[in-house]
Amino acid sequence: MTKQPVTTASMVDQIGRALATADGDKFEDDPGRFRRLALAALKPMTRPTEAMVDAAYEAVRFDEHWAVNSRRDFRKGVRAMILAAMAG
Repeated sequence: MTKQPVTTASMVDQIGRALATADGDKFEDDPGRFRRLALAALKPMTRPTEAMVDAAYEAVRFDEHWAVNSRRDFRKGVRAMILAAMAG
C-alpha cells in the first residue's frame, strides 16, 4: 500500500466550504474564518465514539477477521465512522 501525501488543507477547505454554504455565505469572502470553524468541527473527531469505531470496523471486516488490504478499505472505514457520527 502506497502512502499518499497528507493533504489536510483540502479536507479543511471542503468542510469550510460546506460550513459557508450552510451559513448562506461564500467561503472566498472569509476563508480564514471558515477554516477555523472547520478545524473546530474536526477536533472532536480525534476522539471517536464507540459507535463510530464499530461502524469503521464493520465497514472493513472480511471473513470475521480484521483485514485492511487497500486504501479503499480505509476510505470505507472513515466514511462509515463519519456517517455514524452524523446519524447519532
